[in-house]
Formats: sequence, structure tokens, C-alpha cells
Amino acid sequence: MHHSISIAQYILAANVIFVVVQILVSSQYSVIPLVFASYFTNFVTAAILGIFAIRFVSWFRNKKHSLGILLYALAFLILAVSEVMAGFGTAYLLSDKDQVIKPDSEVHYASFPEGSVLNLFFSYYRYVDYASFLLTLVASALLLHHYSKKTNAPQLTLIIVLPILGYTATILDALNIYDTDSSPNLYGYYVFQALASISGGILFAFAFWFISRRLPESAVKNFLRITALGFILLYISNHVDVASAPYPPYGITSLSLLPLATYFVLFGLYSSALSLSQDITLRQHLRSMARNDENLLSSIGTAQMETEVKRAVGELKDVADEQEKELAEKTGIETPIAENEVEDYLKQVIEEVSRARKKD
Repeated sequence: MHHSISIAQYILAANVIFVVVQILVSSQYSVIPLVFASYFTNFVTAAILGIFAIRFVSWFRNKKHSLGILLYALAFLILAVSEVMAGFGTAYLLSDKDQVIKPDSEVHYASFPEGSVLNLFFSYYRYVDYASFLLTLVASALLLHHYSKKTNAPQLTLIIVLPILGYTATILDALNIYDTDSSPNLYGYYVFQALASISGGILFAFAFWFISRRLPESAVKNFLRITALGFILLYISNHVDVASAPYPPYGITSLSLLPLATYFVLFGLYSSALSLSQDITLRQHLRSMARNDENLLSSIGTAQMETEVKRAVGELKDVADEQEKELAEKTGIETPIAENEVEDYLKQVIEEVSRARKKD
């Protein structure tokens, strides 16, 4: 996947350079590179989304308790369909343009034929896009909740609600709050809509960055940072329209980042969720072993507890390292547990057993 995305980005970069050369040499450009970019970026993005959706569905079948995994899979599938339709839609609109765009070419916004599949789809596109956004947001809230031990509930709720408020501003026309058909300043509204969409992505990214700051240096922290960067790029590149074919076509540079942005988001989310799952698996294994260690549990309340904890940490850390290596070989994602984390977790188990004995 990594090599495929790299090749795709080199191809898209060459396409942008080709447009720039055309403009510098002949002060005009062909719409063919725009059509190519529309098809290529949207279809590659849809393929990436589809592959990750299948992986998440497969993962959910083995871990049915994880609602977040299922929500991510649904969000990716919805977004993949919308990307395919967006590719066809933009290419269709560009086919209605002059094949060569010059500085004095008129910029006009074409429309789809009434009753066509594309016209019907884009009539509801905002709802589809918003549904995917909400599913991703809820799934991310569940994911971040597990990583936010040092964040109180009001803070976490606020950083999750902010993206909703920002992104809702992009569908004012769909909610009949703003009438675009009778608006005298439609251009200003489209600028506002684009900025609101980008702000929604930035606020989304802030949630991941905010939680990552509260984690120690680890692979998970890097995964959350990658996800945050990906969301910023995604909401810049995925809401760019080159169908109007202006001179010069500034939007093609942002659009060309769409596969890379999508890969950042999906790789970061998948790796973060997988790391969390592996972390839970390791801790459950350590918990089971600790509860079966009679010497460790019988030392509760005695002066020997610290000594027994140190002994158990040494033994369980070796087991954890073996389990971690096995999981890393299967998934390619490392989730190391530090020795002090094993010790803290053992003490939690001891406290639980102590409380249970007091109740008995």
C-alpha cells in the first residue's frame, strides 16, 4: 500500500508539472490533465477506502464487541462510493468545457442533466458526506476515549463537539437554512462553505493532536499525530472543485494530495485502533497470569508485596515481550509495554483482589 501510494503521488505530481509547463510555455492549458486528476485521485482514494473498510470488517468479525471498528468500516464504504461518484461527476462537467483553457476563457459552472444518476446523487451528496463525517467522528470518539485517561469528560466532549459545529456550517443549504438559489452573493457563500469544511477538518485533527500530547513517546502517539495531519490534508483536498476549470487551475494541486491525505488518515486510524486492541489483549493476558500467581496475591498487606511485585514484573515482562513480538509479526504494528506500565497494572490487579477480599 505504501509503495502504491508513493507511485500514485509521483504520477499526480508529474501531471501538475505538465499543467504548469503548458501555462508557462503557451499561456494556456488542456483540460485533459484535470480530467485525469479527477478520475485518478478519486478512484485511487476509493480503492484505499475500500481496502481499509474490508480490513475493518474482517477485524470486526473477530472482535464483535468493538463498535468503533464497525463504524469506521461503514464510514469508509460510504466515502468510497461518494469518491467514485465525485470522479465521474467532475469528469462529466469538464467534458462540457472548452478543451483548451486560456486567460480570457469564461468561467461558468455547468450542471448535470435533470433526472440523471449524477444529478440525483449530488442532490443528496451533502447528506452522504455528512453521514460519513459523523460515523468517523463517533468511531474516533470511542477510540480516543480509551487513550484519554488523563483527559476529563467535559474536555473530551468539547473537542468532539467542535468539529460537528464547524462541519454543520457546510450544509446550511441542505438544511434549508440558507437558500443558494436566491442568494445574491453565492460566491461568498461558497468561500464560506469551503473555509467551514477546512475548519471542521482542523478541529477534527485537533482532537487527535490533543490526546496525543497526553501520551508518552510511543508508536501510538506517532499514529495519532499522523491521523491529525491526515485529517487537515483530507478536508483541504477533498473539498476542492476543479470542474469550473479556471485559469490557472489552482485546485489541481490540492486535489492531487487526496490519495496521500486519505492514506495518512486511514493508516493512522487503523494503526491506532490495532495498537489499542493489541494493548488490551496484552493486558488481559497479564491480568490472567497475575490472578493465577498465588505468591503475588497472598502478599497483599505484607511487607513482601513490593518484592513480589518486582519478581512478577520481571517474569510477566518477558511474557509480554513474547506476546508483543508475536502480535507485531502478525500485524506489522508494535505496541511495547514498558516495565513501569506492567508494574502499575499489577498493582491495579492487586488492589482489585484486595477490595474483593474485603467484600467477602
